[in-house]
Amino acid sequence: MTAKDDRRGETIEYGLLRIISVFPRIAAIGLLLASLCALACSDGAAAERRPTPRALDATGHYPADISPPPGTQYPCALTALPRGLPGIAEADRAYINRTYARILRATQSKLVALKALYDRRDISGANAKYDTAAANLLAALQADVPPKGLEPFHADVIRAIQLQRAFFQKAAPLRSSGSSMEKVFEVPEGREASSRLFAAWDAMQSRYPDWPEQTKDSIYHHLCALDFF
Repeated sequence: MTAKDDRRGETIEYGLLRIISVFPRIAAIGLLLASLCALACSDGAAAERRPTPRALDATGHYPADISPPPGTQYPCALTALPRGLPGIAEADRAYINRTYARILRATQSKLVALKALYDRRDISGANAKYDTAAANLLAALQADVPPKGLEPFHADVIRAIQLQRAFFQKAAPLRSSGSSMEKVFEVPEGREASSRLFAAWDAMQSRYPDWPEQTKDSIYHHLCALDFF
């Protein structure tokens, strides 16, 4: 074998060693990419399993996002329930949390149904969706047991939503036939529901006379936002 052949062999051997030395790095990069892919996939699956604020709200948990439905706005300065519900007795907090979550849902459903009445668009469809939502919320409220002393408040909230449901059942055909919104708001169940909400507010004030302004304002504006007037 000539010197030239020796050099050629050394070159080939060196090249093979370089290729072999690269393999671990390629394998490491492959493992890193596989790990990143698995992490992304698991995050995506977790996101799909994670309940949305609306889903949490439906089960009685107060939602993180209290934004009104698109195209609507609350009729008063509604703020979220303060964390920890300061001023509310500890034994009452779970009940207040889930009840005001349901009040918020009733308010949001009411806003959509009212918008349809004002706009005179899809009144029948919007009213049907409202009626279903109200029926579900009423069923959840009626199945719940309030803490001792909150029974009158509980009964007033249930009755207010029942009356609002009756209001929409009468208001939808009135507005569809061309009646003005002024005429629509003459439906007596609207005012009756308002009276029940005022009674619910009085019950809350009596129950928690020493609550801080933050809690008081949030509770008041939840009931105010549910009201028609």
